[in-house]
Amino acid sequence: MLISCPFCGEREVAEFEFRCTLEERGATAAERLYFRLADPRRSLEHWQHVRGCRMWLELHRDLRTGRVLRTASVPVPPADGTGS
Repeated sequence: MLISCPFCGEREVAEFEFRCTLEERGATAAERLYFRLADPRRSLEHWQHVRGCRMWLELHRDLRTGRVLRTASVPVPPADGTGS
């Protein structure tokens, strides 16, 4: 799988580390509590380019194919304590 880093360009997934799955924006409290994924076909995730620029990325991924649909940089690391 290839991930497109906004700063380094397209790179192999081995250069990145998965950090967490994010809630879809606009999810209700019940959806966040009872459903891991709001849409079983797509996932919104935080990844870090650890073997490159170390930038945090937000990936929108198609879970059926594993294909990355969209990548965006994240200005600050996620607040889950994994900020390396």
